[in-house]
Amino acid sequence: MQFAKKLLLGSLLAGTTFAGASYAQDEETFRFVMVSHIGSNDANMGWLTESLAAFEEKYPNVTTEYISTNQYSVQEHVRLLEQAIATRPDGIAVPIVSSDAFEGPLRKAIASGIPVVAFNIADDRPREERIPYLTYVGGDEFLTGKRLGEYAVAQAEAGDIPMPKRVVCASHDAAHQGLKARCAGMKEAMEAAGAEFEELFIGAEPATARNTLQSYLSANEDTNYIFTVAGWSSPWAWGVANDMELSPDVDGEGVTILTVDEGPVSIEGVRAGHVLAANSQGFWLQGYAPMEWLYWNKTLGYEPQSDILTGPVIINAENADKWASLVRSVFGDKEYDTQNTW
Repeated sequence: MQFAKKLLLGSLLAGTTFAGASYAQDEETFRFVMVSHIGSNDANMGWLTESLAAFEEKYPNVTTEYISTNQYSVQEHVRLLEQAIATRPDGIAVPIVSSDAFEGPLRKAIASGIPVVAFNIADDRPREERIPYLTYVGGDEFLTGKRLGEYAVAQAEAGDIPMPKRVVCASHDAAHQGLKARCAGMKEAMEAAGAEFEELFIGAEPATARNTLQSYLSANEDTNYIFTVAGWSSPWAWGVANDMELSPDVDGEGVTILTVDEGPVSIEGVRAGHVLAANSQGFWLQGYAPMEWLYWNKTLGYEPQSDILTGPVIINAENADKWASLVRSVFGDKEYDTQNTW
């Protein structure tokens, strides 16, 4: 289990002034916990932990804790969530990977007085049915798939890449409702363009995923688009298509690959011409903003009146260099290069 606990950066000293007022040495302190599905094997954890550090710097009377695992399952995520709730934190931020699985623990926590902010993945049920968290901070995963699909269709209509005939959405987690939403958005965009669409569970183990994709492409020779709903699986898709001599680079023939997120592997896939496009869902904000909403709720009684969307933003050949510079500035050159698995 990846358990990164950030200690309190410091306490405000007597006599420190802000806007003409002095903080007392006994100022109330808080502890907020982020229980995430994103472990250290995922580049996006860097965005979240960096933003938590920035939050602590601005609010030194708050300690934040980041809890996750590299051996992910919904069951393990629920266990970590229940473990965090038992410690009675002052607030919790959590992605709603499964509304059914998370509903019991979160409703119990909220009823006991622990405010909750959903991040990265919302409870996608109607507001009157969903878990009564304060707000959601993150992208719209249906729009992620839809906007990427619409972008691909526009490029095809411009003659830069082939028109989609059959699209496969390659997913590594069949229970993850955020990934299902990405596939659903891509399905809407591609079927509107006349393409056939299918969702394929490939798993998260590289050899199994490759074999599954190879079998699918062999049985469905008209497939000319692959959408990988995780950036780190895009090299697997490209490698399989390349080994099968399906011309997977971005050009006017063969297979076209789309993926997600602003991680190094996604950005470098676009820069190398292996991937048409990816997206940013504003991960830094997804770490920082939930903590601030929790803080304002505890100190001011503030309750946001709507969800906060942080994406999607399309990453393509025109802006990938700028994204590479930004992400390197966050992760550092060594970590960036390590996470680039092309």
